Amino acid sequence: MQRFVDKNPQSTVLASCYSVSMDLATLNGFHYCTTNGAGVQWYPEVPSGSKTANASPPLDTSLASTMGGSYPVNHSLEQKGEAAHTIPEECERLFCDALSAIFLGERLSRQELLGVDASLTQINNADGEHSRIQMWVEVLDYTTDAIYRGFVTDTNGERTLFVFLMETAVGHGLKSGLIALFELASVPAFGCSQIIACVPRSKDGSELESVRNLGWCGFSLTTLEQFGARNGNCLSNRWLFLSAEA
Repeated sequence: MQRFVDKNPQSTVLASCYSVSMDLATLNGFHYCTTNGAGVQWYPEVPSGSKTANASPPLDTSLASTMGGSYPVNHSLEQKGEAAHTIPEECERLFCDALSAIFLGERLSRQELLGVDASLTQINNADGEHSRIQMWVEVLDYTTDAIYRGFVTDTNGERTLFVFLMETAVGHGLKSGLIALFELASVPAFGCSQIIACVPRSKDGSELESVRNLGWCGFSLTTLEQFGARNGNCLSNRWLFLSAEA
């Protein structure tokens, strides 16, 4: 369990988010935690010794969680560098051909994508119509041990948070994770007006239960047409897309 070292020693970190800029130059951390009189909120991670620590109380690193492949709260330079490359790579592995064509460039096939360096994901088609990925995101939900990966894209000045809901995350229950994701999307550093959940397709139709559950949370089936998808790339053979206002 992670706890804040402040006036309320019972304050608990429920989730952490790490975002990586598209150029891999910036790794930012955010923590979803309980605080005195403020309920549950996302706070930006503040380096130890920072003069702005009152905006985000320093974490007790001796109690920092390492479950689910999470990264220590106070990163060393080596750990930051590793995370800045690992997070984009893990997110890219979840891309289907449709997502690759729209956000990574049509010239990158799925097999090529698995072996390409993360920095090459900045490639866009010559027509300039592809949506730009602003940042890669990894969210660690400590209440369910679930990991959510995704990315933030900007299309015509409107930001969208894409989140991949893997079978393991769906099986743990989505309520606490979805609440954290909705609040994360509204944080100024993200500023997303909508969330698109990517639900894995299955041969037996078991994903329909997840679609119904997400429907109760305001999600509805959508396509990738709003992001400039063409030539049959609006749908995916790997994912069902559901959107909701953030």
